[in-house]
Amino acid sequence: MTITENKARRVSSGHFWDGVSQWLVIAALLLVAVSFKHYGITWDEPLHLENGWRALDWYLSMGKDQSVLTFQNLYLYGALYDVLVSLAGIALPFDIYESRRLIGGLIGVLGLIAVHRQARALAGPRAGALAILLLLLTPEWMGQAFANPKDIPFATAAAWAGLAQIRLLRELPRPSAGALFGYGLAVGCALGIRVGGVILFMPLAIGALVWLYQRCRLEGLSDGGRQGLGAAARLLPAFLLAWMVMIAAWPWAQMAPFTRPFEALASFSHFPLRFSFLFAGQTLVTTDLPWWYVPTAFAVKLPEVTLLGLAAALVLGGRALIREKSAALTPERTGLAAFILLPPLVVIITGAVLYDGIRHLLFIMPMLTVAAALGLDKAVAVMEGRLQGRTRETKAALAGLLALWAGWQGSVMVRLHPYEAIWYNSLAGGVSGAKDRFELDYWGTALSEAASRLRDRIVTEEGSPALAWPYRVRICGPSESALYYLPPRWQAPPDGKGGADFYISFTRHACADAPAGKELLRVERMGATLAYVLDLRATRNRVAP
Repeated sequence: MTITENKARRVSSGHFWDGVSQWLVIAALLLVAVSFKHYGITWDEPLHLENGWRALDWYLSMGKDQSVLTFQNLYLYGALYDVLVSLAGIALPFDIYESRRLIGGLIGVLGLIAVHRQARALAGPRAGALAILLLLLTPEWMGQAFANPKDIPFATAAAWAGLAQIRLLRELPRPSAGALFGYGLAVGCALGIRVGGVILFMPLAIGALVWLYQRCRLEGLSDGGRQGLGAAARLLPAFLLAWMVMIAAWPWAQMAPFTRPFEALASFSHFPLRFSFLFAGQTLVTTDLPWWYVPTAFAVKLPEVTLLGLAAALVLGGRALIREKSAALTPERTGLAAFILLPPLVVIITGAVLYDGIRHLLFIMPMLTVAAALGLDKAVAVMEGRLQGRTRETKAALAGLLALWAGWQGSVMVRLHPYEAIWYNSLAGGVSGAKDRFELDYWGTALSEAASRLRDRIVTEEGSPALAWPYRVRICGPSESALYYLPPRWQAPPDGKGGADFYISFTRHACADAPAGKELLRVERMGATLAYVLDLRATRNRVAP
């Protein structure tokens, strides 16, 4: 085969994989469109809803309404995403929580696009398509995207920062204005959601150090050092832009823009939230986590194919380093590795407070997916090289296996919907194996379905007058997740105790003084009970309307 034919074949293959990527994005958008109304209210969401309105009042009043500056502990966070979804709630013709779901789902799709572009930039169209497929079929990503008020928006901003980082490192020592602007804007958006985004600067610094080392080897210490100083100076506008975006999105920090971000960072480094929770069959404490918590949490939450791709990336990358030494250590791939490894190392070394599985480190999931896609792409290329006479058969077999996995993984997500985030892989025994060893619906979103089904059942049995009857409902878990879906006349006891007609409970943990009663319904997925409702009316000796 001639060089021209080989080039034409690669171009044709690239067009094919780019087409696959486009169809995957369209599929993701359709998924958002048909399912954004299905998700329940998360534990933190009512607070973020209120924080968004208060922040919006701050901006509209030009800082005169300062209620946002002391609201809960959310003043320590940037208000970028909360304000965005508040504006969406005004502009969109949906219920306020439905509007939040729609924006959240679209933010999740933006994360898919970012990983596609990263992988494509590093290894070509096939790697890009693999990356978007892997993240789309990662239940933790799409399951969290619709309702997680901080972690997925932050992770998406981090993913775009990772993409801009690749461009910056490739353009050193004279990065373009577009690359600087893209990086500054993406990191600024991340900081405008969570000040911990300062860690995003470190992978760029590590990648730049690799570039500097290679430049000094090629051109000498003096010339290389001079170029390094020039490159550092040219990067400063990106850092300044990131800081400006952060301050603009953070009312509390605007009062002291050069000190308060550091105060918030110090506060989060010693976050005083101590409680115990179930993980891997053991009871752990948030302030005293073992070193294996983070790697285990990712190991049981990533799809098996993603883990396979990461293993391939590790093996093939290690082999390349041994054979090619420093030539294989490119700045952009080093930056990607730092993006993946640095945050968990910082968490382990500092003993940071973590809980709710991997949600505080979800921002490295896109990078893990990119690395997995690169590993799978390279593994396929190696197989093609060794089986040159069977290239077509090899590709067909691998494509068939990938399609089978995608179909199976997709069917599991459909069965779990809208609780995709409770999924665990086969290392944990799936959802059924994880239910007594890990926390599942820690957000309490199943309370929304339980409340909706209770309302519909009682109205079906008793007619519309039941909507006006002052039923009392005790709730074990985040009360707003259930109350929002109950008729206004149905009230919860202020103290969560006392007599009640119904009892709605999630299963994250048992509440004190849980009553006995007839079970009316359960919210279940794949053998795991996420919430249930008890009928307590017999204990109150009253007649239904």
